[in-house]
Amino acid sequence: MKLLNDLKLQFEKELWALSPELAVMDTILNQHPEIYEIVKKDLTMGKESKFGRQDMPSVEQVVRAATYKEMKNLTYRELEYAQYDSRMCSLFIKLDERKSFSFKHIRNTSRR
Repeated sequence: MKLLNDLKLQFEKELWALSPELAVMDTILNQHPEIYEIVKKDLTMGKESKFGRQDMPSVEQVVRAATYKEMKNLTYRELEYAQYDSRMCSLFIKLDERKSFSFKHIRNTSRR
């Protein structure tokens, strides 16, 4: 029932109504943050550092970018372009005011 209520709230937002499949995935990802913890272990290989680059995508952004890429059947280059061109893509990946990530950056991050 909670999923249904959350989906109703998502579809009230005009932008999400244009892409219902992304609204569903956004709701699922928001309700299951444990997904990010599972992926984080793979990305960091169990090692965490407070140092390093601050422009790296968060684990959540990596998961969301990979989800968007697969749902839209995009290449990494097309995903990079979609981040610049598509408001829906940048909203789903949660780029906020951040600069979008290059295709090489996303590809290398997701291959760890």
